[in-house]
Amino acid sequence: MRSSKPLSTQQAAREVSLGALSYLAVDPERIGPFLAESGLSPADLRGAIGSSAFHVALLDYMINRQDLLVAYADEAEIEPGHVVAAREILAHADIGEE
Repeated sequence: MRSSKPLSTQQAAREVSLGALSYLAVDPERIGPFLAESGLSPADLRGAIGSSAFHVALLDYMINRQDLLVAYADEAEIEPGHVVAAREILAHADIGEE
């Protein structure tokens, strides 16, 4: 069942972002273009996960690629708008300080 409850917390927003990362990471054809665009190597990901800028960039990447956004939202059983909401929450929060 698709969740329609709006995101309102930083933790929920981070979960959306981590889910998006997991969605990309399982397929080299999905994660490769993100890594190329971000300039990160696979080894850099672990260190970047604590950075709010990383999460915002990851969600921006998903939002700008509607096919990935819709496919991830379907797999995660969330509305695509939750990804946009998560991006906004994380853009205004310092998740590295939690």
